[in-house]
Amino acid sequence: MKEAASIGIIGGADGPTAVFVTGNPAWLIAAAVVAVVVVVGGAVALYLHHKNKSDQ
Repeated sequence: MKEAASIGIIGGADGPTAVFVTGNPAWLIAAAVVAVVVVVGGAVALYLHHKNKSDQ
């Protein structure tokens, strides 16, 4: 039987983002780190885009 695993990302504009990881495989932890980097990178990109538009 295969072990079940999942990643849940909860958060938004109204509070901090939380990443919940279930299961034990190492790839799942790496995937959670990648997901956090993508979310933070997207937020930074949106901020910089908005800042550049307002500076013009």
